[in-house]
Amino acid sequence: MKSLTRFAAFVAALAVILGAPSLAAEPKALATCVSCHGKEGVGINADYANLGGQNAPYLVLQLQAFRSGERKNALMNGMAAGLSDADIDELATWYAGQPWVVADNGNANLVEEGLNRAGYCHACHGMKGYPVTKDWPILAGQSALYLDNQLQAFKSGTRYHPLMVNVVKDLEPAAMTALASYYTQLNEAD
Repeated sequence: MKSLTRFAAFVAALAVILGAPSLAAEPKALATCVSCHGKEGVGINADYANLGGQNAPYLVLQLQAFRSGERKNALMNGMAAGLSDADIDELATWYAGQPWVVADNGNANLVEEGLNRAGYCHACHGMKGYPVTKDWPILAGQSALYLDNQLQAFKSGTRYHPLMVNVVKDLEPAAMTALASYYTQLNEAD
């Protein structure tokens, strides 16, 4: 029986590593997230982040920041408040193992301008929107409205990261919308 349990744990871990989350056990705290981010990690509206395929270490850091109140969002602070460290790890692993969905919901007329402005972003988020470290978010394919709102939050100070403060300080809202339009249409197949 002990070897069967080890085998089941091995299969579940392998499923997550290979991107086959249907074989992995659903996190017990998943119900906390599905009403906004869906079971597969696709936000139910463009204001919500798509979590499917996102970097697990980044998701852990963000859920911890929401739980502690370091990152402010009335809805997310309340949702994350009751999550244990184990819940956060399980949720991050679950959503990271889901397929990445490209939102491609920005203004197509602003994509070229966004590309021209993306020099601000490439050093950390990569040439195609995939970051240089798993502690940072994948921007490629994320919802344009969500990206735009996050850039504005960094500029207004309602969201903080020491590097992002400097990146957005000179960006006007129109430039943020262009960047969001550029990143939302990127696909890892590009």
